Amino acid sequence: MKRKRKIARVLTSTILVCGSLLMSACTKIPQEGSIAPDITYKNRKQYATSGLEQNIGVFQSSTSTLPMNFEIIDIKEVSGKSISALNENIPIVKYKAPIIGNETPAELALKTDTVMTPALSINKYTGQVEVLEGNKIPAGEYHFNIKVTNQSGSKILQDALVIEFKEFEVKTWASGMLKQPEIERVGDTPNQIRFVGYLDGAPLAGDQIDFTKNRAAGFKGTFVNDANDGEIWSVNFPVKEADTYCTWRIVSSAGGTNTVSYEAFNFNFVIGLPGSYVIRLYK
Repeated sequence: MKRKRKIARVLTSTILVCGSLLMSACTKIPQEGSIAPDITYKNRKQYATSGLEQNIGVFQSSTSTLPMNFEIIDIKEVSGKSISALNENIPIVKYKAPIIGNETPAELALKTDTVMTPALSINKYTGQVEVLEGNKIPAGEYHFNIKVTNQSGSKILQDALVIEFKEFEVKTWASGMLKQPEIERVGDTPNQIRFVGYLDGAPLAGDQIDFTKNRAAGFKGTFVNDANDGEIWSVNFPVKEADTYCTWRIVSSAGGTNTVSYEAFNFNFVIGLPGSYVIRLYK
């Protein structure tokens, strides 16, 4: 009898120990719907061009339970600029019927709707910040606080995404140029670009430089005039990536004879906001 009681005590102790171990192990398993402590955006600092359509940010959910929803809680610009342009509504044309291609303007109007849509929003399912073409977001560094939610609750990520907007950018330029082309915004109107070619440091008149029409889809320009201070083009903004060739007319003298030659170099640029610009190119 004593031996049976001893065996019973050993078995009871064993069961209690195993139960305790099992309980301890269970506490290490994440609960369903948990939000992982290391959720973040890949490459938190991003760059964008004002005026252009862009999708920004890749969210890394780690071991969090999906699906997750996203909401912008707050936006701040580091130098205190207004963020009103980010909340502005932009008219977007949406199609409600298939487009065949031979519609009259009246028929096309019946197949489309114009919807006022925020210039900047967040995709509630992916966490990507979506920026519409035609936005008027000024240059600046914007910090986003973003709320992440799943079935277990919510978490606010402070400075989850930082987006630096630029109004224009020179993407590439030919090595034959003396230095990188320069872009300057000189006014709100008219929607024009004045190209100025510099040769050996001296600016040339418009008839001494020329631009070929071998451009990417971004530069929808119309020639206006060869002025004393450069070549003027009327432009539809925004200017998307535009691979543009500039040709310098070079006159050299030898033995009393003038020789004319031409040298062409390309550069690729983007400009987001409408306005008046000067682009300076150096040879």
